[in-house]
Amino acid sequence: MKNKGLATFLITLAAFGATYMLLVFTSRWNDAAYTAAGILLAGGAIFSFVMTEVRGKKEFASNIWGILSGLFIWGFVGEYLEAIGWVQIAHHHFLPVLLLLGFFLIFLITRRQLADRFAFAFGHFAGIWGLHMWMIYQFEHLSPTHWTTYPSAVLAGLGAIIAVILTIRSKKTTPKMGWVVVALLLAWTLLEYVWGWRVIPGPYSI
Repeated sequence: MKNKGLATFLITLAAFGATYMLLVFTSRWNDAAYTAAGILLAGGAIFSFVMTEVRGKKEFASNIWGILSGLFIWGFVGEYLEAIGWVQIAHHHFLPVLLLLGFFLIFLITRRQLADRFAFAFGHFAGIWGLHMWMIYQFEHLSPTHWTTYPSAVLAGLGAIIAVILTIRSKKTTPKMGWVVVALLLAWTLLEYVWGWRVIPGPYSI
C-alpha cells in the first residue's frame, strides 16, 4: 500500500506540475498555443474519464484516471475557459454552485451511491475549485499580503501534514489515495501563498 500511496503522489504531482506549466508558458507565447493547450486539456479530461470506466475493475488504475480527469477538467474549465472569458467559476458569485456540488458529492459518497473513480474525478475538480476561489477572492479583492492569507496558509500547511499522517495510517487503497490528493492540494495551496507573497519566485517570474 505504501507504494500505491507514493505512486499516487508522483503521478498526481507530475500531472499537476505539467498542466500548470503548460498553461503558464502557452499563455505567454501566443493565443494559438494557448488554444492548443486548452484543446489538449479538454481531450485529456474526456480520455481520462473514459479510462476510469475502462479500468473500472482495477481499483488503483481507475482511481488514478479519476484523479487525472478531475485535474484536466479544472485545467480546461477553471483555467483555460476562465482566461478567455467564457466562464467565471472562480468568482465568489459561483459559491452557491460549488456548495451545491459539494453537498451532492458528500451525500452520494457517504451513501455509497457514487463509484470511487467518479468520486475522485468530481472531488478533485471541486477541491481545486474551492481552494482556487478562496485564494482568488483574497488576492484580487483584498491583497496577496492581506492578514487573512497568513492563517489560511497555516491551515493549509497543517491540513497537508494531517493528510500525510492519515495517508501513512490508511490500510486500504482508496482512502490512502484520497488523502494523498488532499495533501497535495493543500501543499500546493501553501506554495501558491508563498509565491503570492513573493517570498520565492514562482512561474510568473520566468
